[in-house]
Amino acid sequence: MKFGAVSLDHAAGKILAHNHYDTDGKKLLGKGHVLTEADVGKLRHLKLEQVVVADLTPTDLDEDEAAQRVGLAIAGANVRVAAPGVGRANLMADAFGPLRINVPVLERLNNIHEGITIATLREHTLVRPGDLLTLVKIIPFGIPAARVVDVEAVAHEAGGVIGVRPLRPFSAALIISGPESTREKMLLSFEGAVRARIEALGSTLDSVVYVEHDVPAIANAISLAGQAGRQLILIASISAIIDQEDVVPSALKLAGGSMAHFGVPVDPGSLLMLGYLNEIPVIGAPGCIKSPKTNVIDWILPRLLAGERLTRADLVAMGHGGLLEDIRERPMPRLTNP
Repeated sequence: MKFGAVSLDHAAGKILAHNHYDTDGKKLLGKGHVLTEADVGKLRHLKLEQVVVADLTPTDLDEDEAAQRVGLAIAGANVRVAAPGVGRANLMADAFGPLRINVPVLERLNNIHEGITIATLREHTLVRPGDLLTLVKIIPFGIPAARVVDVEAVAHEAGGVIGVRPLRPFSAALIISGPESTREKMLLSFEGAVRARIEALGSTLDSVVYVEHDVPAIANAISLAGQAGRQLILIASISAIIDQEDVVPSALKLAGGSMAHFGVPVDPGSLLMLGYLNEIPVIGAPGCIKSPKTNVIDWILPRLLAGERLTRADLVAMGHGGLLEDIRERPMPRLTNP
């Protein structure tokens, strides 16, 4: 693409680079407009002798075609592409679930040509049908066709760059552990908040049990939940987990499960345990699960309910952006500056 000032004698057929206004301040011709001889006459009337234009070569694609092709190349499962023009393509969600982005490939694509830009939401954002996920913007009026072919080749090799994992309806169990004297208080504190979170994600809380806060009792409750066909088990206790050998992790091991990781670099919610009973995710929940405010539970539940098996590496990676708004109801909220 050639870009720059040309005389009006050579301007017809080229793309106007900037808006032009008449003597009353009204827009006469808009940028991106392909100039006709009549348009050139209007510019002469403004006593102009030259104008800044873009001139596409036979090896260029115009901005709209380039944007659409890039959008179609990177759209994966449950993503649709709309191309409204002006060098843009919008990628929209077609499902309710966490956003999946191949981040290394995205960075590679954004490095192919300075005129091809792909901006996305953060990976794992919970999205709904119709949400805008990604905006492709072609900056110049035209782009070398070869660079768009590069994008298509890299995206094809990667097998999809932007996708949505649909949430699945899970049957969940909530195990609450504590002394008999706190049964009513703890049931009131935890059950409603957990049920609201689970149901908002399209799943059901099908069993709630209260047991003593000891290893055998919790282990038995975990085993029974698995035998009953529950697909997700959450455990909320009178005392937070503070060690891998604490009551809840030990109960999971006794029930035949294994711990993926304890301790997450997200606050509120750092005292979270994630493990598995065979294929069933088991969450040792921190106390912030009873708050309606966003916390670590809201980051991992959608991914688990979309069928993702989270590992230690997945949880550790949450530290980037993991400082969330504090929950003032916590026994020890963050200290503020004097």
